[in-house]
Amino acid sequence: MNPVRKLLGQVRSRMVGEEALRWSANGAALAAVGALASEITFRRWPLDPQWPLLAFWVLIGAVVATVGWRRAWPSWTEVARFADSGLSGRDRLVTALEFAGEGGWLYQRQRQDAALFAGAARLTDLGPFNWPWRTLAIAIATAVATAVLALLPNPAVQQLRQHRAAVAAQDRAGDQVGAIARQAAAQSRPGEDPQKRQALTQDLQKASDAVRKAPDPQSALASLSQAQDQLRQLQDPALGTKQDAAAGAGRTLAGNPQASKAGAALAGQDMKSAQSELNNLTQSLPSLSQQQQQQLADSLAQASSSASGDPKLQQSLKKASDALKKGDVPTAQQALQQAAQESQSVKASEDFQGDVNQAVNGLQQAKAPLAQQASGQTGQGQDQGQGAQGQGAQSQAAQGQAGAGQAAGAPAQGGQGQGAPTQGQSQSAQGQGSSGGTGSGGSGSGGGSGTAGSKPAAGSEKVYVPGQAQGVSGNGTPDGSGQGVQNGLLPYDQVLGQYQDAALSQVNRADIPEQERQLVQQYFNNLSR
Repeated sequence: MNPVRKLLGQVRSRMVGEEALRWSANGAALAAVGALASEITFRRWPLDPQWPLLAFWVLIGAVVATVGWRRAWPSWTEVARFADSGLSGRDRLVTALEFAGEGGWLYQRQRQDAALFAGAARLTDLGPFNWPWRTLAIAIATAVATAVLALLPNPAVQQLRQHRAAVAAQDRAGDQVGAIARQAAAQSRPGEDPQKRQALTQDLQKASDAVRKAPDPQSALASLSQAQDQLRQLQDPALGTKQDAAAGAGRTLAGNPQASKAGAALAGQDMKSAQSELNNLTQSLPSLSQQQQQQLADSLAQASSSASGDPKLQQSLKKASDALKKGDVPTAQQALQQAAQESQSVKASEDFQGDVNQAVNGLQQAKAPLAQQASGQTGQGQDQGQGAQGQGAQSQAAQGQAGAGQAAGAPAQGGQGQGAPTQGQSQSAQGQGSSGGTGSGGSGSGGGSGTAGSKPAAGSEKVYVPGQAQGVSGNGTPDGSGQGVQNGLLPYDQVLGQYQDAALSQVNRADIPEQERQLVQQYFNNLSR
């Protein structure tokens, strides 16, 4: 039986090899067809990353090849039948395998005959190896087509990636604005208007939600620009006038020995110290002589005349002066306490305006990644933030006016006042106020670059600003809506004069150094050339 077993083993190996090749070709063809179908589908319904689905089809092909090959594994009886059929054995091998354990002369003779046949048989008589050429051709052609589609750019996938990047940028910007809102809510100070603080927090929270829900980065940028305009409207338009009133009253009171400290604090715009010194002056009134009280009354009367820009402070000082002239010390004390409270209120307004400027700057920083995404989605190097994009485009004159006005309006803060930016303008404009306050006029996110105080180069795109310029309050903050919409836009040179007059009127004050006044004047001169 050894020759028979040897022959059957060789035949089985060949049969197993043919089945393995056939099922491997089937699995490869299935995986290639599935991958090709997936690549075609990705052109219409993109998926990123794509490799998990492609790997799934490879796994399916491997499973089909393995399972099919194992199920096609032939038994010894099937091998013997195949060998008898291919080698013309006339069932010798099947019979010998069937009666391998039987005794008797006849069975021995049959096994001997099968052994002689097996020893003389040649495997080449079974014919050539059966290659699944058709299935292999399908698998190879489909795999090549799949590779070509995978290497070619897929606009749908690129758009999906851009959308995901835009959503991620909007989420990060929304988180950043949300953090600014939480910080603003935690900065509440005594003496300030709680409604304005609440409005500041609510506007920031709305901006955070609007950025996350915006359909695209351009809309998110427009939402942040709108939020910046709304925040600026929360600033006290009369703050600069009140500061001037306090400074004027302080210079008058500084000449009185009893009120010199309070006067010096008011004149130096140190409203916190002014509040403390006015309270101290209130406590010292009973210990003053009648002559000292009369002298203080005269000083308070003169200070009241100098504080016409702040009706509350003026009224309190006049009331204290009248009371001291009548010898009514309790009423004078009450009036000075009211003056101290007004100083606290001005200080709170200064701090609140600094918080608003800080929030506006934070929103500007949140715009940077959104502007990059907006530029990437357009696929062009053009500047973003046009009025037609709804992003509140403004000219550099408007930006410089806003920056200079805010910085000049709050000299004691030392904070930053930032004008509404024009996204993508290839220039930057800066207006500098006193006490370190600076107004940044929107830095461009486009590919160009420019110098401070320069106007657009010849042949460049015309810049438009809102046709109705925002009104400028006493401290340089715009009190118009200023949403930057496309309607009512005019060339910037038609409204430059309005912004110039408004800005110069804010820096033309005694507490603004002459050097800084000249800086603002030079800025507008450069724009007008």
